[in-house]
Amino acid sequence: MPIQNSILVIAAHPDDESLGLGGTIHNATQSGKQVHVLFLSTGVGSRDLDRENTSERLAAARRALNVLGCYHINFGDFPDNSFDSVGVLSIAKFIEAKINEVQPRVVYTNFHSDLNVDHRLTAEASLVAARPKPGSPVDELYFYEVLSSTGWQFGATQFRPTCFVDITGSISPKLAALHEYATEIDDSPSARSYDAVKALARLRGSFVGFEYSEAFEIGFIRSRD
Repeated sequence: MPIQNSILVIAAHPDDESLGLGGTIHNATQSGKQVHVLFLSTGVGSRDLDRENTSERLAAARRALNVLGCYHINFGDFPDNSFDSVGVLSIAKFIEAKINEVQPRVVYTNFHSDLNVDHRLTAEASLVAARPKPGSPVDELYFYEVLSSTGWQFGATQFRPTCFVDITGSISPKLAALHEYATEIDDSPSARSYDAVKALARLRGSFVGFEYSEAFEIGFIRSRD
């Protein structure tokens, strides 16, 4: 059985979680839910793989999540921007082990059609690991959007949100968390700028009558009632 207040956020790279659902994470921790974040890679490319760069990226992720009230953080070591060299099954088994450990009722993961290959494989592996089979604790799975990857996927596979979370009270913590990833944030008009993050949250909010919102595609929802 799932732990009712347990949530698992799966992210290919550090900063995906704050860009995609930093406000939702803050909402959850402030309401007493236990949020676990599982990063599949450090986000440091192989050419930059030195101890100092990796340590700083991990520290930045911890600081960002601490701003959001999250302290349950784990890292995998799958190769950045090369998840396709590993294969979905290995990634799925890694995720499944965490699901078995924390028994989340709700899972959030990268969008299945992002431009970034690591995001796509993260979504596929998450679906495999969290599939609603008998005995699985997962009752809800959602895909989140990441500016500069989700928005650059064109055609029939574009992100089409069907779930919206009010983050009006959490937009400031979301932006504060992103400040911890200063080296990953660009100046406006980049899609990875503070202005763009805030504008997207305002746009998503306008769809459903909120000042600021984060949006998700529903993977599945099942009821035990």
